[in-house]
Amino acid sequence: MSKEINLCLLKEPFPPEDIEWREQRNGVDRHGRPWAMVLAYVTNRAIQNRLDAVCGLENWKNQFIPGPNGGVLCGISIRVGGEWITKWDGADNTDIESVKGGLSDAMKRAAVQWGIGRYLYNLEATFAQIDENGMYRGVAYASDSDRKARKNPVYFRWNPPALPDWALPQAKGQSEDEPSKAEGKKKAKPKSGQGAPPITAGEWDKLQHLMKNAGVSPADFLKKWKVSSPRELRRNLMPKYEQWVHEKTA
Repeated sequence: MSKEINLCLLKEPFPPEDIEWREQRNGVDRHGRPWAMVLAYVTNRAIQNRLDAVCGLENWKNQFIPGPNGGVLCGISIRVGGEWITKWDGADNTDIESVKGGLSDAMKRAAVQWGIGRYLYNLEATFAQIDENGMYRGVAYASDSDRKARKNPVYFRWNPPALPDWALPQAKGQSEDEPSKAEGKKKAKPKSGQGAPPITAGEWDKLQHLMKNAGVSPADFLKKWKVSSPRELRRNLMPKYEQWVHEKTA
């Protein structure tokens, strides 16, 4: 007889040590200082440990098959009520350790199909903390032309940002009747007088697209708003940023 499994436990947040971070994009501000936007992922080891703990060693398995365009698909199967249920997802092979990286990324995506780490999608991209003694290494370029030519690289180190409270495991003693903040929780708006959060990677991409159409350089845009890098731009000012660029287009 198979163990009764509470699949909702798969969705619970992970502690910070089970989270890994990757750069989504980076750059150099007009003062020559690097910046980086980063995304959070659950480690593969943490995924396996979560499946062991919630389902039992004998009640889950994974498998890999070739995917389109040289990628790989991963299926994670869980035995529910004596029946195996499989959910699939896939990934391209990575530039570094291509086969291993492709397998790892495919399993992470398949795990999200079961709800494992899905709450991290609500984080969006956020800015890394640039620190000369940081745990991660990065290399940035001041312009797209420099990046393509691998010219004038700026090497830097960085630390990941702190996770918000809703993206951390529930503290002991907290009522289990409280609704889960991790699953589909929207960020609370800052109270009056508190600093608004920085813009997201998607919002910066949108602004750059508008700037390109208006013939405005990112450096001139940052100068206009008296900031030295995108991480200093505030989300609550996005309408003003967009309006200013639109006026330059007219």
